[in-house]
Amino acid sequence: MCLQGIRGSESDAQNKMRENFKMMWEQHPNFGRNSILWEEWWRQVVKLTLQDHLPVGADTRSLGNTLINDFKTSKCWDVAAGSDTLLQIIKKKGIAIGVISNSDPRLYDILQNLGLSKYFDFILTSYDCGFSKPDSRIFQEALLQCKEITKASESLHIGDDLEKDYIGARESGWHALLISNNETKIPPAKDHVFANIDLLSIAISQNKLKLV
Repeated sequence: MCLQGIRGSESDAQNKMRENFKMMWEQHPNFGRNSILWEEWWRQVVKLTLQDHLPVGADTRSLGNTLINDFKTSKCWDVAAGSDTLLQIIKKKGIAIGVISNSDPRLYDILQNLGLSKYFDFILTSYDCGFSKPDSRIFQEALLQCKEITKASESLHIGDDLEKDYIGARESGWHALLISNNETKIPPAKDHVFANIDLLSIAISQNKLKLV
């Protein structure tokens, strides 16, 4: 999408985007699930982010709608390197795979458009669940989504956010792994951190995971 007349740098817009996302999350948690429509939630984020960067009279509502739709498509998302290989390895082991994501309902379209839906037994968004990571209730709901009775102690969550993915899962009774090459204030166990997806795939294929 090409936007004409934008003022300011891309980094300025990105910083404002993060600030406004955080503000909207505090005012209307979980994409406004209990207060406003999720589409309006995103339109407000777009308006607040770009209002000082667009020409006077610019139609931020239409722009917001366009961005909302564009971000359902593959032109706005890339599959992380090694993801297909990792999912294939896990699938071949006969292990059920699901998605637990702090996302709005577009996630279903996004995964479909990226060709990833075929790998998952369930897809659980925070918007549909009503709770977002690291709240233990979203992890509890994920267990109910499994086709077979599954205990938290039998489940593994893989993510890239220390608090939401690793700590949230562990405090919910799950095993957890973190994909990150950044140092954290509260580092997880050394064997629970992988610098990239490829290294995690190797550990799984060679049965070298250490989850305790």
